[in-house]
Amino acid sequence: MTGFHIDMNIAQFTRGYLEKWLKELARLGYDTVIWEVENNIRWETCPECASPDAFTKNEFREIIALCRGLGLEPIPLFQTIGHCEYVLKHRKYRDFAETPGRIDQYCPQNPDLPAFLSKWIDEYLEIFGPVKYFHLGADEAWSLGSCPKCGDYAARHSLSRLYIDHVNAVAAPLIRKGIKPIIWADMVLHHYEDIDKLARDIVLFDWMYDIRNGMGKVWVWGREWLTKETLPPEVLSEFGDFLFPEGDEPGREPEAFYHADYLAAKGFKAVKCPASSSYGDNVFAPRNWFHMANTFDSAQKGLEERLAGVALTSWTVHLFPWELQLACIDIPPYLAEHPRASMETYQDAFMRARFGISDKRFWRACGLLSKNCLFTHTASIGHNKSALPVPLDHVAKTIDKIKNEGRIAGEAENCRQRLAEYKEALSLFDVLGRKVKEGQEYLAVWRLAARNLVNRAQGSLALLHGAMGDKTDASEILAEMRRLRDETDKLYASIIKPARRGEMMGWIYASMESALADL
Repeated sequence: MTGFHIDMNIAQFTRGYLEKWLKELARLGYDTVIWEVENNIRWETCPECASPDAFTKNEFREIIALCRGLGLEPIPLFQTIGHCEYVLKHRKYRDFAETPGRIDQYCPQNPDLPAFLSKWIDEYLEIFGPVKYFHLGADEAWSLGSCPKCGDYAARHSLSRLYIDHVNAVAAPLIRKGIKPIIWADMVLHHYEDIDKLARDIVLFDWMYDIRNGMGKVWVWGREWLTKETLPPEVLSEFGDFLFPEGDEPGREPEAFYHADYLAAKGFKAVKCPASSSYGDNVFAPRNWFHMANTFDSAQKGLEERLAGVALTSWTVHLFPWELQLACIDIPPYLAEHPRASMETYQDAFMRARFGISDKRFWRACGLLSKNCLFTHTASIGHNKSALPVPLDHVAKTIDKIKNEGRIAGEAENCRQRLAEYKEALSLFDVLGRKVKEGQEYLAVWRLAARNLVNRAQGSLALLHGAMGDKTDASEILAEMRRLRDETDKLYASIIKPARRGEMMGWIYASMESALADL
């Protein structure tokens, strides 16, 4: 599998944008598209959750027909335990929640949940038509076992069994229809005690976006980062053969992607899943090298004979478009043709294919925009997967909190450093714009990201100085922010449907504009 994951939980893409990129993915050599549709279709099972701009069923059937016509296998993705915010935020469905007051997870012991999920899965199949695979989500169920019924079940069996029994039950009807279910692998790796009870027909999508080869440490689900010296006996007992396939003699570091080998040895088909966008990115640009390294090494791993391929994820909660993720998007099909290529070889090939030149200044400029300062990333602007409005006073309250905690000077210094780097990046993109032979449309998106980041760093500095009583005139910064908002909205007009585009502009700019206007 060489797959691309389309996440429409936040980015409710226009039909034109989807069709353009489906053609591009097919041209590059992708063979699969995983569709995380969520509230982007006018569902009958859950009509309340459909967005104002949701596709009709017939509109989406036509998109899937194009997908198939281009040779791209469509895989529906429907969340069946975690990431249910778009459903549970509606009062009608709150009884399905694992934890009162939270909207992120279904309760797997709720007796009415199976019928609800089954009906919705059938509606997916009605729209998608005959499919080979069906992705059931099932990642990041961090509240597992919180409700009394689930806690009692876990006490009598295990959290692993609670999770696996739920997944097996949801997957069973699909298996009977000859459809292979898929789930994300994090929870079975976090709670691996009863992994042998998981149906072997289920394909596991093994994701972790922070890893690459040569880090000198490994990610252990449930324990986070560990070095060779800190791996505990129980982890070595379960995973040791895969952490150290050639032995643990001095000088050998643990295998970074050992999870996939472990899952394959357990009898599962395992697909490696890197990301071109993930938590930690700012809302204007990705951490380019960070994602490239993860994608490159993950894709090479997925190409190994015992594994089942690679599927690139792109999480749109971070709000920037696919044009800024192109360096990652091009990697999996490139490695399918050049499996022994180096990153340096790939970077040169990318520059020549996309811009008609080879110039390392592009990579430096992207890297300078990868760094965050205050109010540039989702956590600091108050936005998350719930897609609820960001309060207009969010930025002002955050500034007050920073002041009360005595962190003004540190935040200001970080903003000054980032401002200099963002300006350097903008200058580099200007130089490249005069040199490249093609790809001006991609450079234009990067330049807009750089200008937004320059302005955001300036605005954050003005607010920090204002909090300390300095006389600060923010009128020019605010005027430029409003111009940038208009330009960004214009860029997104062909990418995001109108209602969601308005929400996105609010998430990115409204609270910041309010605080600057007050200043």
